[in-house]
Amino acid sequence: MPRLVGETPAIAAINADLARIDADTEGCEEGSYGRSVSQPMTGPGFVTYAMADEYFCEGTAHPSFVYTAITWDLSTGRRVDWVAAAPGLSATRPDSEGQTLPASYEPTLQSETLAELYARKMLASTDAEWLGQCRELFTEETLADDYFKVWLDAQTGGVAFSADFPHVSQYCAETATMNEEEMRRFGVTPAMIDAVLAATAAENFGPKG
Repeated sequence: MPRLVGETPAIAAINADLARIDADTEGCEEGSYGRSVSQPMTGPGFVTYAMADEYFCEGTAHPSFVYTAITWDLSTGRRVDWVAAAPGLSATRPDSEGQTLPASYEPTLQSETLAELYARKMLASTDAEWLGQCRELFTEETLADDYFKVWLDAQTGGVAFSADFPHVSQYCAETATMNEEEMRRFGVTPAMIDAVLAATAAENFGPKG
C-alpha cells in the first residue's frame, strides 16, 4: 500500500493502519494472489484507498475477487464512520463482536434508504445486456438483507457505494454515486461534501483514465 507523505499525527496514524493492512494480507496456501490499489480521493480533508484483491486457490474452478474501499479523515487519522457521517441513511453495521477480522476489514452498511437508491440507479442503466442479467437482484425484496460498501470518491464526484453481493453475483455489483443533492438530503456532513466536490474539480484521484 502506498504511504502518505507528511509529519502530522493523523498521517502517521493512517500510515500505521496501512502498514497493518499490508502485514495482515494473506493469500491461499496453494495458489496465487494479487492486489491492485487505487486512490479514489487524495484530499482535501479525506483520502480513500481502494484495494482489489484476486485469489486463485488450488482446487477451485474460478478466482475470487474482493474489493475494499476505505476512507480516512486527514484531520484525525481515523476511518470515516459512515453511520455517523450520513445519518439520513439510518444505516446499521453487521455485528462483528467476538470475531477476528483482518486489518483491511471495513464495515458494510445495511440501509433501506441506501437499498432503494441503489436499485433506482442500477435500474436506470443503459446497458441492456448487463441489466438483463442483473435486473432480478435490484428489487426491494432481494436488496432488503444486503449490505453496502461506502466510500468517498472524487473520480465519480460524491459518496460512492456498491452492493456487497456474494461471489456468484459480483458481476452485477456496479458502483453508484450520491450526487451533491443526494448527499445533502441524506445528511452527509457539509465538510465532507465540500471536500469531495473540491477534489473532483481538482481531479484529486489516481490513477486517472
